[in-house]
Amino acid sequence: MRKIVFLEGLPGVGKTTLINEIKERNFVDVYTVDEIVMDSLKNVISNDENDYMKNDEMKINKYNEGLIIIDRGPISTLSYNQANSIIESDFDATPVILWFENIKQIFEENTKIVYLTNYGNNYYLPYNKENDAFGTIENQKLLESISLYNCKRYSNNVVVKEYHKKDVEAIINEIID
Repeated sequence: MRKIVFLEGLPGVGKTTLINEIKERNFVDVYTVDEIVMDSLKNVISNDENDYMKNDEMKINKYNEGLIIIDRGPISTLSYNQANSIIESDFDATPVILWFENIKQIFEENTKIVYLTNYGNNYYLPYNKENDAFGTIENQKLLESISLYNCKRYSNNVVVKEYHKKDVEAIINEIID
């Protein structure tokens, strides 16, 4: 049987650190999937959302059995594009919204979303771009509100956890259980 846990949250909140910690522990029948799995995305900042949609599909389909913990999923791709369409009036999120409509049933299956937040106590800006959802603190606040809305809209199994990289055991237990 397959159960998917999508690990969601803003950049720098600790998703990848948790994924790496879970990998190191070698849990039985627990598989982790990194945020980026497509080789074309690994060392390139791409604005091609088609690549991110394909990347999400590859992450979802990587394993067929066990507990699969995925660092960011389709909710992240959808939310990021919706935020960008608000921030930048010329940005068209329609292709991602249509794609999401075709795969949203994944959240009706045996899935859970664990959304990590520090409630604005610490922001990490991967770059400084006013027209990007990750690019300013205000944009990240918008992105987090959209992400939380989408998590709750599309899944009935959402856990929002405050995380400050100190309570690793409690968060891992929430993810694994």
